[in-house]
Amino acid sequence: MTSLPIILASSPLRNLTKPSSTSQTLKPNPNSPKQPPIHLLTKTHLSVTISQLIITSPVLASESFDSISSDPSPGRIDLESILVTIDNFFNKYPFFVAGCTFIYLVVYPSVIFYLRKYKPISAMNAFRKLKMEADSQLLDIRDDKTLATLASPNLKFLGKSSVQVPFSENDEDGFLMKVKGRFSDPENTVVCVLDNFDGNSSKVAELLIKNGFKEAYYIRGGARGKNGWLAIQEELLPPPVHMYTAKNVKSSNNNEASIVGTEN
Repeated sequence: MTSLPIILASSPLRNLTKPSSTSQTLKPNPNSPKQPPIHLLTKTHLSVTISQLIITSPVLASESFDSISSDPSPGRIDLESILVTIDNFFNKYPFFVAGCTFIYLVVYPSVIFYLRKYKPISAMNAFRKLKMEADSQLLDIRDDKTLATLASPNLKFLGKSSVQVPFSENDEDGFLMKVKGRFSDPENTVVCVLDNFDGNSSKVAELLIKNGFKEAYYIRGGARGKNGWLAIQEELLPPPVHMYTAKNVKSSNNNEASIVGTEN
C-alpha cells in the first residue's frame, strides 16, 4: 500500500497535471506586438495553401477557369451562343433562308416600285399616253434659257399644249403654286415631266404625287439625253410633235399649218 503513491508521483501523467515552474514564471511582454488568435492563423494558412495548390496544379486550374467561363454572370449576353444558334439555323434550313432573302431583296422592292404613283416612262410611251389619255398633260420644267434654244414639244396636233414651269430646288413651294395654277383639277391629272436630261424630273414627279396629283411620270432621257425625246423623234414620233431649235421653230409652224390645211 505504501508503494502506490510513489508510483503516481513518478508517473509522467502526474507531471502533466502540474504546471511547470517555467510556465509560471513567463509573463507576456507588453512591448511585444500582438499576435492574431490561433484559429485565424489556421484559416488564413489553409486558404493560402489551397489557392497555391490550385494555381500550381494545371488540372485544377483549368477546371476552375472552365467553371467560371461556363457560368456567365446574370444579365450578360452570351454572344457566341447566339451566333452559333443562328449558324445552325441557317445550315438546317438553307432553302427557307434563301427564299426569305430573295423576297426581301427582289420581290419587296419590285412591289414597292410598281405600286408607287410616280414612275419612269420612255419618250415613246409618254407620247402614247399623251395621245390616248385625255387627262394626261406634259410639264416642261426646263429653265427659260434652255427653252430659248430648244422649244418644248408642240402638242397642238393632239389638242393640247406643253405647260412650261421652270423648277428650282430652292423654291419648291413657289413651283408647286405655279403648277397647280396651270392645272385646274390636279386630283384627276396625269403629268409627264420633261427635263433637259434626267436631272430633276424624278424629284418633280414625286413632289407632284405628294401634293395631290393623280399620277406623275418622269421621261427617261429628258429632252436631250440618250433615248430622250430629241433622240427618237426623227424615227418614232410624227413631225408635228417634234422639238425644234429656235432657228427651226418658224419652219415647224409652217409645216404644221400645211398639215392642218391638207386635213381640211
